[in-house]
Amino acid sequence: MNRQYIRLVPSSCHNCMKCVRECPTNALSYIQNKPVIDPVECVLCGKCFVVCPQEAKSIMTHLKDVFRWIDKGEKVILSVAPSFASVWPNLKSLESILLERGFYRIDETAKGAREVSKAFMNLIEAKEMTNIISTCCPSVNALIEKEYPDLVKYMAPVVSPIIAHGRMIKKENPDAKVVFLSPCIAKFKEIEDERFVGSIDACIGIEELVKYIKADLKQSEEERWNDFEGSIARIYPTAGGVLDTLMPSDKYTYYAIDGIKRIRSALESIRSGELTDAFLEVNACRGACMGGPLLSHFTHNEWVGQSRIRKNIQLNDKISGGELPVDMHAEWRGENIAHPKHTEEEIKKQLVAMGKTSRMKIHDCGACGYDTCRLKAIAVLDGKADPRICLPEALERAQSLSNVIIDNSPNGIIVVDEDMLIRDMNPHARKEFGFEMDNPTGLPIQGVLPEPQLTEILATIGRKAQYLTCYYDIYGKLFQHAIVKTPENLRVIILMDRTEEAKNQKALADLREKTMDVTQQVINEQMRTVQEIASLLGETTAKSKIAMLKLQSVMHGASNE
Repeated sequence: MNRQYIRLVPSSCHNCMKCVRECPTNALSYIQNKPVIDPVECVLCGKCFVVCPQEAKSIMTHLKDVFRWIDKGEKVILSVAPSFASVWPNLKSLESILLERGFYRIDETAKGAREVSKAFMNLIEAKEMTNIISTCCPSVNALIEKEYPDLVKYMAPVVSPIIAHGRMIKKENPDAKVVFLSPCIAKFKEIEDERFVGSIDACIGIEELVKYIKADLKQSEEERWNDFEGSIARIYPTAGGVLDTLMPSDKYTYYAIDGIKRIRSALESIRSGELTDAFLEVNACRGACMGGPLLSHFTHNEWVGQSRIRKNIQLNDKISGGELPVDMHAEWRGENIAHPKHTEEEIKKQLVAMGKTSRMKIHDCGACGYDTCRLKAIAVLDGKADPRICLPEALERAQSLSNVIIDNSPNGIIVVDEDMLIRDMNPHARKEFGFEMDNPTGLPIQGVLPEPQLTEILATIGRKAQYLTCYYDIYGKLFQHAIVKTPENLRVIILMDRTEEAKNQKALADLREKTMDVTQQVINEQMRTVQEIASLLGETTAKSKIAMLKLQSVMHGASNE
């Protein structure tokens, strides 16, 4: 089962893919909308941890194990990497704090580095290897074993300083727990390697330790560190530091190379036979261990650390070969990682599927995390990359979509600069204002839209959109204007033709007025009719009343007779 030395914190990840782009071995994939680390291809350089802007990566820690050992009363000896100088100047102060916290002893990893330099000098003097590649950096060791198995024969058969120091401490204190104070993530894996297991029991990051003892850290005058024979090895964590410890040699040319990209270039030169009789000091991190990922949060301290180290060494005290105190031999082996094979036809088909249909579409920009579109296509075939993620294609699609919308908009769109000069005009606006055959660029907006209120709005508009409706006699049209200001200080005028709408509204208003007139006429007629009916009804009623009275009179006379 693969251990997770670097873990993703999903709740903090914003899917910016910066880690995917920065990974020098393409061990990071973007699958199912999240980055995934392939432990087989990862060399634990820590680049993804350093560049993550959201701190969405966490690192393995052994700090709880160390606390448990101290609580149980075990001998816990801390091997301090000299790169700690970039964080805290006073090694004696650090030692006193940690002894009070229960550590048994504090020692310097530089003592192991001194023995490694001795072993390197033995190899240089023997001159049995065509080239020698230093093996102090576990990330570079992993890179060569994984990707350059044919060059393993040039790797110095020597353990790293921390393994050497761990074995030296164990030889004197076989019952002790040895803990390494590390600037490096790859060391967590190195100490678990079956070839070195038992040399170091745990690792803690420098940042972890600083947080642990922060309450006790107090600025004090810088003291010189205790000297020891070969203390020049303290310069190991600086770029070229290993070479600075070695005696000059006419058998090999010395080269200091830091950064995986530059290391690859050197390895290719060795592979091609162009580089021979070379001793290569190689470090995955730019600036060597002083640029280690677990020092990345201590901004700008690399140069301060170098200054402190150089005050506590004698650069002229070079290290020569000699007898070694412990077994320093290391066996390196190529891992022969199996990569899927794809035919040229499959790769070309995938390129087409990704929209790479012509040479003009092959950008090789590296924004997706792969140096070339071809490598991206292979990664997609391997199931390690999302074919939809291509920045130039996304920008082209967005621009194309934007152009489609603007070019086909039923509204006129005019772009004006801060000098009130026309910068662009969409096809609808060109047709509307008679510029189908002429270029309006550079014309003052007042010459096209002569409305003083519009000019005032364009001159004073802020972030908030503004609106204006006005009628232009020269066009015989009523326009509603929506005016917005862009971050580039341009003004965009969107013109909506309301002429027909206004005509329709006027016609509707006229119709309403006519309808009201007709309605009033009908009402008036009805009123006259009602009045006439009422008059007729009144006259008829009077006559009926007279007739009734006459009838009553006749009837009354007849009854009297």
